[in-house]
Amino acid sequence: MLNVKVAQLSPEELKAIRDLEKTLNDAVCLLAVEKKGALYVLEAKMAPNRWKRIDRVYPEIEDLQAFFQRHEDAHDAKAALKSFLNSPKAKSLQKRPIRIRLSVPVIDDSV
Repeated sequence: MLNVKVAQLSPEELKAIRDLEKTLNDAVCLLAVEKKGALYVLEAKMAPNRWKRIDRVYPEIEDLQAFFQRHEDAHDAKAALKSFLNSPKAKSLQKRPIRIRLSVPVIDDSV
């Protein structure tokens, strides 16, 4: 599956994360992972503050991947997708803003 490692943090870094969690009213638990083992996801904007994986927004595009292990691969895929969406072949597809987000390594297919 995915090779994601929990980041090794100093006591000061852990305290900073816990302090940030407290400012969020304990509604959020932050997870620190090493970037080299992290997972990047391409998402399309559906509404203000609402994003969805690109493979679910554009199911018409065959073999469209939403998850990448390297940021460079995600960036290249984003550029290729934007280029395709601007081409005449994709005139029936709605163009949406696309972002690359560092994601938690849990893939939930129910969303």
